[in-house]
Amino acid sequence: MRGRQRVALATTGVVWLTAGWVFATGGAALAGAGPGSAALIRRGATGPAAPITDSGPALMSKAGLQAPVMSAAMRAANAQKQAMARAFIATVGLAAGADGKCVTKTCRRGLPKARDLRPTQRAQVNNYYCGPATVTEMLAQMGKSFGQRKTARELGTDKNGTNWSDRRGYPVPAVLNKNQARNDYVAVGLPWSPNGAQLRTYETDLVTDVNHQGGVPLAGDAYEVAGGPHLVGHPVNQTIFHWLDIRGYRKSGTTTDYEDSVHGASSIGWAAGVPAYSSLPSATIVDIFGARGYDW
Repeated sequence: MRGRQRVALATTGVVWLTAGWVFATGGAALAGAGPGSAALIRRGATGPAAPITDSGPALMSKAGLQAPVMSAAMRAANAQKQAMARAFIATVGLAAGADGKCVTKTCRRGLPKARDLRPTQRAQVNNYYCGPATVTEMLAQMGKSFGQRKTARELGTDKNGTNWSDRRGYPVPAVLNKNQARNDYVAVGLPWSPNGAQLRTYETDLVTDVNHQGGVPLAGDAYEVAGGPHLVGHPVNQTIFHWLDIRGYRKSGTTTDYEDSVHGASSIGWAAGVPAYSSLPSATIVDIFGARGYDW
């Protein structure tokens, strides 16, 4: 992790089936239908994509930056998953709005108002290993044990950190998909100033992931600008790039719970002020992810 010193750092029993997926709330997923659908989604993370890294002197401010350019394959994969998430929320919640967000008690009664996956925080082993630490934390929540150095090799992490995307594809969702079968991860790019619809989409994705397939985490790619919103304990006078494990939510998705690999990291001078586990309003989290995004 470094910042100019960058941190590369029980619900209902409804089962919904579409597009090759089955969501079973409160339990494991059943076998899917629609042969090839899951493979189609997974391919979105592996094709060539625009190189977007966390290095270079021009990255002091993200004001005016658009969402990262997404490959056609990733756009298609994400559209398919977004449709599934909206249908999941609508089916389990019984009365979701047209945009898939639960806005009434009738809708929310089908899903827990708050849920966290098990705590798996690991201190990143050096100051640019937030990506490998995040992926190992996430895999642990899905029952897989990996070391950070092995994960770093698979991600292509170097001293500039872990890329959002590059000519090989999208490293974080690609490595997650390679090493577990519970969830097919895709990337969502966000502009520097996400709008209300993008916030609602994030909340829908968050609640969906934490409640389907027995619960799976999300990965967030933070771009914290000096003087702007920062993760808990991060110095607000620094520009910081940081991957983090999103492990749950509160208030039906309007608050995000996450774990931070800076905690306990001896290579980062301000690590002592960073909690292992924290919560922030989802609106703040989405703002912090602006000009990068999240994988779900």
